[in-house]
Amino acid sequence: MIIFLSYKYEDKSYADGMDGFLNNPNNKYRNLTEREEKDLRPRGENVWKNYLKDKIRRCNALICLIGNNTHNAQGVIYELEVANSLKKRIIPVRIPDTTGAAPQIIKKRKIISYNAREINNELSKKKS
Repeated sequence: MIIFLSYKYEDKSYADGMDGFLNNPNNKYRNLTEREEKDLRPRGENVWKNYLKDKIRRCNALICLIGNNTHNAQGVIYELEVANSLKKRIIPVRIPDTTGAAPQIIKKRKIISYNAREINNELSKKKS
């Protein structure tokens, strides 16, 4: 399974940790991850949007890390909109010790803990 990680840049350390967990060969549900690898914003909005859309299109699911200011992150909101339009599975995950709201597009979804067991359980479920 290929997972796209969506997060606000300030939460990159948590994305790195999630990436390590998901790619760990000892993880029962080992997954490959995709995420923005280079900042293409200086090359124009269409360039970075197409780049991200292509990465999300190749994924089976998107994990959105929810931190204190994720609900205001335009890049995260765009990634969620693309995943939703492509009918990708979206899994919101709460970053520890944060209380910020989820972006409006996923506000009604259950947010799970930043916990390996919960994330594995969610990934192993069939898409509803």
